[in-house]
Amino acid sequence: MLIRNALLFLLVAVIYLPSSAQQKDSIFLNNGQVLIGKIENGSLGEISIDDIDLKMQSVKLYKIKRIVTFTRVKLEMVDKRIIYGVLKPSLKLNHAEILMDDSTIVTVHLTEISQLITLEKNFFQRLTGNFSLGFSYAKSSRVGQLSVSAQVQYSTPLFENELSMSSISSIDSSHFSRDQGNISLYSGYNINSTMFAAGMLQYQRNLELSIARRYQEMLGGGMKFFVRENWQLQGLTGLAVNQEKSTDDGAPSVVTLEIPIIMRFNFFKFRHPDIQISTSEALYFSLTDKGRVRFDGSTSFSWQLIRYFYLKINPYTNYDSKPPAGSSNFDFGMTVGISYKF
Repeated sequence: MLIRNALLFLLVAVIYLPSSAQQKDSIFLNNGQVLIGKIENGSLGEISIDDIDLKMQSVKLYKIKRIVTFTRVKLEMVDKRIIYGVLKPSLKLNHAEILMDDSTIVTVHLTEISQLITLEKNFFQRLTGNFSLGFSYAKSSRVGQLSVSAQVQYSTPLFENELSMSSISSIDSSHFSRDQGNISLYSGYNINSTMFAAGMLQYQRNLELSIARRYQEMLGGGMKFFVRENWQLQGLTGLAVNQEKSTDDGAPSVVTLEIPIIMRFNFFKFRHPDIQISTSEALYFSLTDKGRVRFDGSTSFSWQLIRYFYLKINPYTNYDSKPPAGSSNFDFGMTVGISYKF
């Protein structure tokens, strides 16, 4: 065992030595497999590498024995430390040595990395996300339901950006109806390891609540309450401006002001079964319509089936204490589909 570890470390050292050839990042797995290529971003217990032979691969942190990068990275640790530097091989298994900008070396356990961001300018190498598709049909009602959702994240040293969309549509013999839709663009600016400023643009449609369309702009800030090895919790608030139009053709568009309180929770577990859970729960207190309270809740359960494909279950809940006249004030449901993660 000692000889094998020594040989492995020698191999890492050889790869790490400067040479005239183009240097490649490397990940050494516990099972002996070696991935060589370009390490991309990492979060929620995974790191992506564009392997020269196998193309893009997602690797669980607990499966990594040693890791080497030749590009500076930003690391956010579970203890909320932020570290800049280059990852070098460590003699300790499942650890990495970080050569910081001031030449100081820090040793960390790989599973303590909450987020890894490569400090380079390539836009597409920073993109991660998933796409989901689901369909159901009942012969008795002759109605089919199509659900589509997608999410793309883009991270920089200071900003975290996320574009997400979801849609639920009904299909029958006579027409196609978009029953529910949501598109949001979120951007967060990291003030320090705990605090962040945030902004969001959002479009919503919900026929059950008689909302033909709602455009929302929000500015505010929040805090990362907990960052742990396999779960995270953060909250944010601020001021939201809405331009709202009901399904009543005669009703005019109205502008409302709200104070949102939003909680976001992420949980991941990779050791049999491989599951990921993320949820966003938002309460809105109206400043222009006294006594009006809205709630938007959405949760995603993902269970890995094979490689990049997941079984995805999304329950959702929407509530409005003062919806447009004559409509329901409560909507809930669940979509089931297959998700592809990239």
